[in-house]
Amino acid sequence: MGRIFIITVICLLILSCGTGSRKGIAAKKSVEFDQTILRKDILPAEGTNGQLLYLPVYSNIPYLIDTGMFDMSAFVAIHNTDLKIPILLTQVLYFDQDGKLVDNYLEKGNMEIPPLATKNFYIPYEDKSGTGANFLIEWIADTLVNEPLIESVTLCLKPNNTLAILSQGKIIRNNR
Repeated sequence: MGRIFIITVICLLILSCGTGSRKGIAAKKSVEFDQTILRKDILPAEGTNGQLLYLPVYSNIPYLIDTGMFDMSAFVAIHNTDLKIPILLTQVLYFDQDGKLVDNYLEKGNMEIPPLATKNFYIPYEDKSGTGANFLIEWIADTLVNEPLIESVTLCLKPNNTLAILSQGKIIRNNR
């Protein structure tokens, strides 16, 4: 219960930040990341050059047994954790709880994620894909890279009925 409260508070803080201009904080120019500031004696994580992941999202959650559903919005965040090498998303497929394809987020082709960058995909509040909704996400890289962090945040932000769920992807296939 405490974990859900903390996640909810964090999500509310993020959502309350908005996209408007920063007031009272000077906007900083983007600077180039110098990898030489990181320690060299720390061994790299085992790498992979591609994966297929399953990621649950919860479009609707039942409550008060058979009397209603919490409709929820969600977003999927795919973080490239590699310091040097981009990864390429080849599939981002969204399925409902019955296993039927709802959306192909990459219909126009593959999508590159630069090093240390993140791509987000949004599921609207109106979606009715159910408690078993899920994504299949496939990515590849030209060489071994650090495995990306792939997670979803599902939210219902109604007065007195706020709910947030955080899920991480599960590897189905791993290339080496």
